[in-house]
Amino acid sequence: MSIRAMTRDYASPDNRQAVFHLIVTFVCYFGAIIAGTLGWGNVLLTAVSVVAFMCGTMRMFGIQHDCGHGSYFTSRKANDIVGVLSGAITANPYYAMQYNHNQHHAYIGNLDRMENHEVLTWTVRQYQDASIWGKLFYRTYRSLPSIFFIGPVFVIMVRYRFPKNALKTGLVDVVVQNLMMAALWGGAYLLGGWPAFAFMALAMTVTICVGVFMVYVGHNHEETYWASGPDVDFEEASLRGSSVIDLGWFYDFMTFNFAYHDLHHLNSRIPAYKLKQCHIDLSDHLEPTRLTLIEVVKCIQWKLWDEEQGKMVRFSDLKQPGLLHPAE
Repeated sequence: MSIRAMTRDYASPDNRQAVFHLIVTFVCYFGAIIAGTLGWGNVLLTAVSVVAFMCGTMRMFGIQHDCGHGSYFTSRKANDIVGVLSGAITANPYYAMQYNHNQHHAYIGNLDRMENHEVLTWTVRQYQDASIWGKLFYRTYRSLPSIFFIGPVFVIMVRYRFPKNALKTGLVDVVVQNLMMAALWGGAYLLGGWPAFAFMALAMTVTICVGVFMVYVGHNHEETYWASGPDVDFEEASLRGSSVIDLGWFYDFMTFNFAYHDLHHLNSRIPAYKLKQCHIDLSDHLEPTRLTLIEVVKCIQWKLWDEEQGKMVRFSDLKQPGLLHPAE
């Protein structure tokens, strides 16, 4: 029996669990805003509130994400309603997010469909063949300030106001999401004044940067998986191309089990609230790329995919004679 077949018992929504986790997420999010507003100026309370805000926002993104896969509630209508409404918190228009993310799943590990992935990855050959301006672009794109701060904040807070493929999924989705987001942030300002708005801006910025780093590490570890077109093996791309981020129970709670992203890619019908248990129960059949905190931080250094070695490498590796294939 394949591992995918083993996951089928977990690939069914449970409305009671879904509602419970939705309530917990709302408590984290709105509780954080209230505490952060009242405690604005108190460094410790603000820091704790930012962490709670991260929990609420990341978990809400997990819920919206599962709704997009039709795996959170048993009802498609409930999935769509909650998915649309959650966009006010996640800053992601639901139907555009659903379409773009499903493209990512369909082309997981496919070098020929890089436009469908969150982070641009070049092969060593692409980099070697690029012009000096092309190399400068890619190095700038992959630099720490760009990929973990400037880029994420721009994409989530600006670009997502009219995201990729929005014309395919419908402008109503984008207009409604932007209006809801404006209402949420405007309402917070009207009720809590400048401290509420300032806290939300600070907390959202931190959340975006941490969230994008989390997604980056999920697919950009040293032994990840990439192949071209017909050579892509879906199961291997899912299990090897997605890491298991081993940072403990609180990280699992905060990210709604994003750590077990390998099984999610293998079977996207598994709701987040069943994903960790599925991973535990099938652990004897899995050989995941498990990343500790130190290994997570080390993922920053991997910049290029070397097709000959079948792994990610650093820019500095290009200078080592004989380590990589020469440019033609």
